[in-house]
Amino acid sequence: MRVICSTPSDRRSHLRGQRHAAIVEAARALATEHGADGFTVEGVATVAGVSRRTVFNHFSGIDQLLVAVCEQIFTEVTVELLESLDRGTASLPQGAAGSRAALDALCESTRSVDLPAAIATVHRVLGRPDPADERADTIARTALEHVVGRLRERLVARAPGVDALDLELTLTLLTSGLAAIGQRWVEDHHDLPTDVPTSARTDWDHLLDRLLHRLRTGYAG
Repeated sequence: MRVICSTPSDRRSHLRGQRHAAIVEAARALATEHGADGFTVEGVATVAGVSRRTVFNHFSGIDQLLVAVCEQIFTEVTVELLESLDRGTASLPQGAAGSRAALDALCESTRSVDLPAAIATVHRVLGRPDPADERADTIARTALEHVVGRLRERLVARAPGVDALDLELTLTLLTSGLAAIGQRWVEDHHDLPTDVPTSARTDWDHLLDRLLHRLRTGYAG
């Protein structure tokens, strides 16, 4: 029988990971209930069962906590995005046609995941901010960068021949476009529940269709 002994360093790392996860979960619960300005580090510490100092050992303040919460929400969607991307790039043609097909699969993957629920949840966590709220916009965009990084890595692995500049342009235009239509969508449906109603989902689908059409054809399309 093989015995695996954990070192003190391993145990400390495991404990730190547990505390980090508990802090993020506590912040998410409080932000979902009270909004971005409705909770404190002290409240997060109490719900997570850690000290205030422990919270600051992991996060510099409320904004960094909110970035982590939004990253967690987007990460849940990212798993589905990556699975959809894998399916869309399972059999690519050779050469330039394969690169185009890979980039198209990247864009199409946004149709097969529940982006409306993720956006509605982030909007609620951030306190249903006004469109001009730069703080909320910065938090959401910082969290979204994590998703972009994972999509980039996966697409390069699936289609190593794709042109690097074409990939960066597509990712930039896609994520900026998603942010733009997401903003328009929550303006039209400001008090969205996380259980997004059918009418709001239909509006989202129309906006996403418009974005993907524009990405394929350019402004002249």
